[in-house]
Amino acid sequence: MKGYILLIAAVVVVSACKKTEVNVSPGLFGKWEIRRMAGGIAGSNTTYKPGNGTTYQFYSDSTYKQYFNGKFGAQGIFHIRSFFPPSGYNYEEIRFNNDTIGDRLIFSGTKLTISEAWRIDDGYAWDYVKIQDQ
Repeated sequence: MKGYILLIAAVVVVSACKKTEVNVSPGLFGKWEIRRMAGGIAGSNTTYKPGNGTTYQFYSDSTYKQYFNGKFGAQGIFHIRSFFPPSGYNYEEIRFNNDTIGDRLIFSGTKLTISEAWRIDDGYAWDYVKIQDQ
């Protein structure tokens, strides 16, 4: 019985969150290189020098490629949505390859931050700078 109540509660919470597909700003398309990673329980803060080769490449057809130290890491599709949780703390999220959980996306000109918004206490955030247009 407890299992059914928990399942119903989970469905209600998830369905209470509104998600709206967002028109992607053309400024997002291009190559982004990591400059900083921060967060976690220990509060780590790592900076990266230009030319480190850890990048995202976003394309206008909603596909991406990811590289780590210049070596291919992943590719697929991405979607950006506005997320309106019941808490009222609204943000845009990015989902890679139809993941069920998105990451918070903050995009402003030549700076891009992707963070684990769903991990309030120990999540990480990755800051990128744009190094090439599409």
